[in-house]
Amino acid sequence: MSLKNELHDRLWRAFERWHELRGQGATKHDLKMQGLREYGDVNHCTRNLIFSANTLHTYEKILGRFLDSCPHVQRLEEIGKAEFRAFMDKAIADGLAVKTLKAYGSALAKLGALTGQTRSFAKLAESYARKVSDLARAGTLRGPSRMTPTIAVRDRMIEILRAWDARHFARMDEPRAYHLAALIQQETMARGISATERITAVSLLDGNRLTITGKGGRHDLFEISPELHAKLRAWFAHNPGPLADLRGYQCAYMRAIRAAGGYATGTHGARRAAAQEAYALAYAEHRAGGVQPRQAADRAAGDVVERLGHSRDRRDHRKWYLGAG
Repeated sequence: MSLKNELHDRLWRAFERWHELRGQGATKHDLKMQGLREYGDVNHCTRNLIFSANTLHTYEKILGRFLDSCPHVQRLEEIGKAEFRAFMDKAIADGLAVKTLKAYGSALAKLGALTGQTRSFAKLAESYARKVSDLARAGTLRGPSRMTPTIAVRDRMIEILRAWDARHFARMDEPRAYHLAALIQQETMARGISATERITAVSLLDGNRLTITGKGGRHDLFEISPELHAKLRAWFAHNPGPLADLRGYQCAYMRAIRAAGGYATGTHGARRAAAQEAYALAYAEHRAGGVQPRQAADRAAGDVVERLGHSRDRRDHRKWYLGAG
């Protein structure tokens, strides 16, 4: 068996392990808390797992390049810290973007977990993550270029999705709700998967409320507009299952955003746009309450980052979503 085939099998097994655990009722949050309680390491019980098909595909692509960079290796277990360092140092020297470099480190740490080198590779990945962050702050590395759609583009995109959903029903006699997923992202700042496959009839509550399931199985309650609540209630009256397929929504979003004249092709752009809109409203509320501009900006940013499901003090998330530290 070739090394790449063996790599594929191990990554796929890590993906299957997560599905087996999830079938037994485990959540990502439970596993992290177990690692923290029993080993003092929040990631101890998740390092040999892969949680999504997207991550599986990304890691396999990155690690395939990594194997190409060390042709002398005959077995995956022969890969050591020297190969890890050589690959990362070359990627940094090539001037790859910060996000790409961090993905490289994460993929290599996962490889270590699958080859019996969990601790050493995890520590090395953390070391390179700090190095990459230092270089980014110094301006040596390119930061991420996140295209966030304007409100006008986003509104046109939703209308395009609405028309496409209606056309799909007319042609295929199959209902589709991609435009509703986009509206949920607009009003709740939810991730793509939280606005599609994790939304069912039981997510909709009385009083214009919607339960969103985020990372690690965390449940957050959002108040949505009466209009969206009514649309979702009408939808779920006839379609009680998951609101939409994530992959289909992502593809349709990409096409619709371009058709609307935008450049952001990922559904996370909708999350950032909603976050920035929420920040403007929160800032205005704090200022109206007599808070000074600097304090109002800090509080508004904290409010939004907290609603996104992160600690309000995470400066990195403030920068990623709001462009402010």
